[in-house]
Amino acid sequence: MVERTPGPWSADGDDGGTLDAVAPAVTAEVAFDEPAGRRVARSASGKLVELWRARELLFQLVRKELKVRYKNSTLGFLWSMITPVLMTVVFSVVFTLVVRIPVDDFAAFFIAGYLLWQFFQNSCRGGTDSIVGNGDLVKKVYFPREVLPLSHVLSQLIHLLLALLVISPFLVYTRGVGVLTHLPATLLAIVLLAVFTSGAAMWFAGVNVVFRDLQELFIVIFQVWFYATPVLYPLALVQASPELERRGLDWLTTALLFNPMTWFVEVFREPLYGPVARTATDQVVSLGPSWPSAGALGIAAAWAVAAFVLGYAVFLRRARTFAKEI
Repeated sequence: MVERTPGPWSADGDDGGTLDAVAPAVTAEVAFDEPAGRRVARSASGKLVELWRARELLFQLVRKELKVRYKNSTLGFLWSMITPVLMTVVFSVVFTLVVRIPVDDFAAFFIAGYLLWQFFQNSCRGGTDSIVGNGDLVKKVYFPREVLPLSHVLSQLIHLLLALLVISPFLVYTRGVGVLTHLPATLLAIVLLAVFTSGAAMWFAGVNVVFRDLQELFIVIFQVWFYATPVLYPLALVQASPELERRGLDWLTTALLFNPMTWFVEVFREPLYGPVARTATDQVVSLGPSWPSAGALGIAAAWAVAAFVLGYAVFLRRARTFAKEI
């Protein structure tokens, strides 16, 4: 049994304070003395442990996303391939017959970038509405809220892997067996983008709770982002372009290099299609599948870590008031 300890914290003005009154002050002093970096690390590790313990819930949500999407569907997963195939056909006609992009096997070039873009866009679209769309669940039951946007990322990751499996014979036929020998580089690029996309999806989910117009702006944001990413055209076509320099638009190259998706598309496309280079005579040459450069992988990894940390921090900060704001 804890005895009452005399002290100056008595509620009635005498010296009859208690140990319970002293404890918060001691705890606060210890917390104040703890380095900020250690507190942040301890908090982050605690959240990751909590997320790991909720992995079963995460897997159940992923399973639900997949079942709901293909419920009563005859073609099932094949529907996820219809969009990239149709987009490839349309853009191949436009950019090989009408406005020619000087790359070999344009269909392979396009789909090697579009598959990655589709994963990123669909993950962020699902993540944006993941908290608001599950408002009743968020209000009633406590669980790590981040499993909601992450479930959309994982379900789209499954679509990406299956789509890549289906399209790989076409890529091998058009670009050679180098597509298979560089498979580890492709998987590494997917892992890096999955980390980046997780951070972006959590950021969109957290911000959308207080700024509902984000759902309406999403289409515009990603339409602009799509054309600002070298999916339809090779980065080499823009870099050091005489036409852009003549028009004073060489700043576009700098803007492209500051776009994180530029690096993810490049490191994903090189093992599947190969790099596209500009020669001394301003000719664009398409090379075979190869490993991405260490510099490009390093930049992509830096963007992935930065986006995940920032997105997770914003999400956790907003998560404290989700139940009140939904």
